[in-house]
Amino acid sequence: MSVPDLEGLTAIVVVEPEPGLPICWVSPGFELLTGYGASEVLGRNAKLLQGPHTDPRAVSILTEAIAAGRDAYVTLLNYRADGTPFWNEVAIAPQRDPSSGAILRWLGTQRDVTDRMRASARLHELAYYDALTGLANRSALHDDLRSSMHRARVQETELALLQIDLDDFHTVNEKWGHPAGDALLRAATERLKSVIRPQDLLARLGDDEFALLLKDLPAGEGERVARELGARILSAVREEPHVVGDLRLETRVSIGVGVFRQGTTTSAADLLHDADAATQGAKAAGKDTLRVHRTPTGEAVLVPDDAFDPKNAGRELERVLGEGGLTAVFQPIVELESEEIVGYEALARGPEGSSLHRPDRLFAAAAAAGRTVEVDWACRITAVRAALAAGLGRGGSLFLNSEPAAIDAPCPPEHAELWARATAELSLVIEVTERAITARPAELSRVLSDQRAAGHVIALDDLGADVRSLALLPLIAPDVIKLDLSLVQDRPSTDQAAIVSAVAAEHERTGAQILAEGIENDEHAAIARTLGASLGQGWRYGRPGPLTPPLPVSRVRRTTVFVEPPPGDTPFAVVSEARGGAVAEATKRLLLPMSHHLEHRAQRIGEGAVVLSAFQEARHFTPATARRYETLARRASLVAAFGVGLPEEPVHGVRGTQLEADDVLAGEWSVIVLGPHFAGALVARDLGDTDADDRDRRFSFSTVYDRPLVIAAARTLLSRIAPRERAELPDA
Repeated sequence: MSVPDLEGLTAIVVVEPEPGLPICWVSPGFELLTGYGASEVLGRNAKLLQGPHTDPRAVSILTEAIAAGRDAYVTLLNYRADGTPFWNEVAIAPQRDPSSGAILRWLGTQRDVTDRMRASARLHELAYYDALTGLANRSALHDDLRSSMHRARVQETELALLQIDLDDFHTVNEKWGHPAGDALLRAATERLKSVIRPQDLLARLGDDEFALLLKDLPAGEGERVARELGARILSAVREEPHVVGDLRLETRVSIGVGVFRQGTTTSAADLLHDADAATQGAKAAGKDTLRVHRTPTGEAVLVPDDAFDPKNAGRELERVLGEGGLTAVFQPIVELESEEIVGYEALARGPEGSSLHRPDRLFAAAAAAGRTVEVDWACRITAVRAALAAGLGRGGSLFLNSEPAAIDAPCPPEHAELWARATAELSLVIEVTERAITARPAELSRVLSDQRAAGHVIALDDLGADVRSLALLPLIAPDVIKLDLSLVQDRPSTDQAAIVSAVAAEHERTGAQILAEGIENDEHAAIARTLGASLGQGWRYGRPGPLTPPLPVSRVRRTTVFVEPPPGDTPFAVVSEARGGAVAEATKRLLLPMSHHLEHRAQRIGEGAVVLSAFQEARHFTPATARRYETLARRASLVAAFGVGLPEEPVHGVRGTQLEADDVLAGEWSVIVLGPHFAGALVARDLGDTDADDRDRRFSFSTVYDRPLVIAAARTLLSRIAPRERAELPDA
């Protein structure tokens, strides 16, 4: 019987609830489905159907359900007796004794869904791949671009997007016909693939447009790498004609480059726009060339090839700081219903005419010179000095941005008096970004606690620039959530729906106020109100400028409900205290499926997940664990691991924190997963079975799905994560 004939065939399996879970009966359908006779499988475990490509995460769902005595459903790849793989839809359920509740046997059904899975894979191929060239299509590029931009922010790297247009392609279609044009596109694809790096994504956007996404570039190297690769592409296309049947077609390309740099507000949509605008610049310059586009905050300008280099701006930065050349401008923030001004966001500017006038260049130069903390504080002091001089007082809120590297840096002594006055006389709102959370989580946690104690309001900036920032909301519990302008200005998408849903949930849980940025007209204002915003900011209400009377008499107030967490400095201590010491006991062997289930949930959450895991010692972070966590780190917002002897990055993308041997956390095993609509944790304390096999070691444990309690447990780990870097004030 051929494999397709088995599609939809259902089999029944009965398993004894004994060690090894032996099969005690199978239906005739099982024999047809798997090719195994009943006599071949009776007394054996059903894992005989597993093979080299069976997903262990799917298997762990079944093993966890069996350990917990509950139903489960999963689809996984199994293998027939002859080695043929097939997709198996499996459901299991315990059959219990009516009087005692004891499990008498396990009942399982299996169904071949191979054709359905192949159809699903084909739909995915049609949705994400270009049929003509086999390259990724525009949808796939957008998805990869969003995740790559998040990873760049978290890991403080850069990326570049090259748009590559075939010059005068329409003449090929007009002269030789569309079949020749299609053949040329396929030939050009092979030429491009021959010179690009294997880790980068080549996509066809449509017609004669290609795009190349360069990922994980070292900070400060994005433009250089893009130029070098662009030059190789230009050379490869020029060096010989493309052979299309009997034709030898001389072809040229125009290349536009957009670069995502640290310290800018560039979004995925911005980068696509940048690359397209630069391509048009290359065409206008005569084609067969490359141009670079830059996106400073709030504006987009095409720059020539000898563009600003932050590494060469040290002398100008010294002049600006030495002469007190920084200024502050202020953009109004309004209450949307009344359009009454309730505050201002302070925005830094360098001197007019200086290469450092724009804030993105100013902070890029500061980063290159190792003076980010100094510049950040200089900008803050400039802003509060201007606000005090204008008489803002406590009538209106003053929103102040803070760079991640400076989040916990103390005020320089020469500014201490003015800062103390500002703290006392102004209503300050401290804005933090997702980068601050992932780069310096421990410092941020302490600083926000101190700021709240001082009566300041906390705002999370640019939420929505990346879907992954959603999971970080509960770890900050911001008083104000600032929606990225893309949510107001771009066309609705499924990502936007996820963001709006998560923000609404956080608003309902905590009372956080929602502020929409980028409101430029009545339509944007209506969209902002639809998104649940009560506050707004954008050109509709005023462009950045000096503070001028009349100044506001109403301010943004704290509305969040902040509940003190249970005492304890480890996840187990927090949960145990909250539950009055009520915990269970189990071996590691039984707890492993639970931990794998939480990891699997994190995979399903994807971009919105935070995963924090304590492993006791580095030896428990096994090669298999490393593979799972490296996969998690590719998608999740933040993945961190803790253990004695664990390096700073145990695998690519995972934040490692080394524990001291006498740290109480070294005696605990925890897996905590947070997402926009999910919270779960396994917290366990080692009972000290030193003479037992590793998997037979006993733990006191508890599983938690109560969101506030999971968040409280997560914060004990977040506060321990080592910073990626430490920026200090320069010596006097």
